[in-house]
Amino acid sequence: MLFWILFIWRVANSVITKTYFQADEFWQALEPAHYKAFGYGSLTWEWQEGLRSYAFPFIFELIYHLIILLKKLAQVSHLDIKIDKMEYLFVIYLPKIMMSFIAATGEYYTCKLVKKLYEMNYEKPESRSIIQQPVKVIKIAAILTMTNFFNGFFITRTFMNSFEMSLTAISLYYWDWNGININGTSFQFSLFLAIFTCLQRPSNGIVWIVLGSSLLWNLYQNEQYKSIINLLGNVIRNFICAMTLNCVIDYYFYQELVFPIFKFIKFNFTTPLSQFYGVAPWHFHLFQSVPILLGYNIVAFLYGLWVLKFKKSQFYKISPLQTIKLTITINLIVYSCLPHKEFRFIYPIQPLFTLISTLGFLKLYHYIPKLLCYTIPLISVISFVIIDYYHESGSISVVKYLHNLPGIQSLGFVMPCHSTPGQSYLHRNDINDIWAISCEPPLSLLEDDDAFVKLSGYMDESDYLYDNIPSFINKYFSDSKGDNSTKSSEFNRKWPEYLVTFEHLEDNFLKDYFKTNPLYQQHKRFFNSLSHWDSRRSGDIVMYKKTMLL
Repeated sequence: MLFWILFIWRVANSVITKTYFQADEFWQALEPAHYKAFGYGSLTWEWQEGLRSYAFPFIFELIYHLIILLKKLAQVSHLDIKIDKMEYLFVIYLPKIMMSFIAATGEYYTCKLVKKLYEMNYEKPESRSIIQQPVKVIKIAAILTMTNFFNGFFITRTFMNSFEMSLTAISLYYWDWNGININGTSFQFSLFLAIFTCLQRPSNGIVWIVLGSSLLWNLYQNEQYKSIINLLGNVIRNFICAMTLNCVIDYYFYQELVFPIFKFIKFNFTTPLSQFYGVAPWHFHLFQSVPILLGYNIVAFLYGLWVLKFKKSQFYKISPLQTIKLTITINLIVYSCLPHKEFRFIYPIQPLFTLISTLGFLKLYHYIPKLLCYTIPLISVISFVIIDYYHESGSISVVKYLHNLPGIQSLGFVMPCHSTPGQSYLHRNDINDIWAISCEPPLSLLEDDDAFVKLSGYMDESDYLYDNIPSFINKYFSDSKGDNSTKSSEFNRKWPEYLVTFEHLEDNFLKDYFKTNPLYQQHKRFFNSLSHWDSRRSGDIVMYKKTMLL
């Protein structure tokens, strides 16, 4: 019953989400899947260079193939429906439903993990005196995760981090916390999922290094040497199985044997190139990511982190609760040492945040005014519903509008790269020319000993555009007379039939430029945001239509 409540809740969550957060939501999941299933679209440099594993997008490719099959069945059956419209609705909403299923599964196992650890610590009914009222642990965990602001904003979006979080939650639930089931089926499943998750994002290995080390230490301290040997053998066996499955999926996509994990590690950890996407201060995760991921749970989390203790046992030299606290701490330390930081990078440890928050809340429950127990979660839900529906909605609306706009010959996006979805939302193969401002990293520096120095001076097309908008437009865009013989060929762009940009660029250049060069007239505006951390993306999204031939 709990799973279906979570699933229905997340379906509603995903359907109401009509906004844009970050490019990876589309370009690292839906776009490669759409490209593979439908045979058109474009791939970012990560997929061209074999930096990403295809396991997560493969789920959506299967959904797209199902849509293709349903379309063929509808055509053969001569059903009296608008087949193309039906296909587009399925392309948009079936991935949302699948992501809702993945999210609900992660939350379901998070709740079960909380209950499991609680029962391990409070086995006898008389020892459960911390609960002064008939409140079920799993119910509290469900409420905390369902009403968590960041979960509501993020969990149903097609990010690899959400998939990673769900797999981590399942693995944590089946983990052998007592060291008595090393050869059991449940623990084998946990190992397999953990290793498979690490193959998708190697950084997930931080979680399992801590948990594995804790388990090994407890076994060693209890002189269970045979169990240690069995554990290492199980790790090797499950690694081979997980690696084989992952290689098969990646071979299917790349049509050659590739190992994205090594390229991922090289790009993100052994070179400075990840800094190309931004650098944050060391305290970013501690003072921004953690509060945002926890939301109103932060009080219960901090209290639980401070006061919670695990009962003593002959087996535990490091108790499960100590292991969990250590896992959270080491993850935050490691991620804080990496220059490039984003909130979602630590999302896989959200189940552990929920665990500590729930147990902390149970200790505080008797002292919290009941009115707050209802109003604060309600405010959190209202907040993420508004953000999901409202903020940066134009990035989605404009592409949906373009899908329904007939007879488009050419289309250009003059905005920071990947500010909208691609063919996963446009879903049209009849447009002759589609282009957007690019932002490719300097991959030529991967083997360069002076990469750090050279990276600081590197500029991509997007940088050149916003560094000097008039100069860029005059240098790289065809003029109104169609004479492009003197134009630079480096980023040469031909004025398209439809031009999409942000209000920022319109106000700073295009409005005045098109008065002098009447190439375009405004076709439609889409509300996008009242404010934005990136000023280039501020305001509405503006769509122009060409009024004269070049």
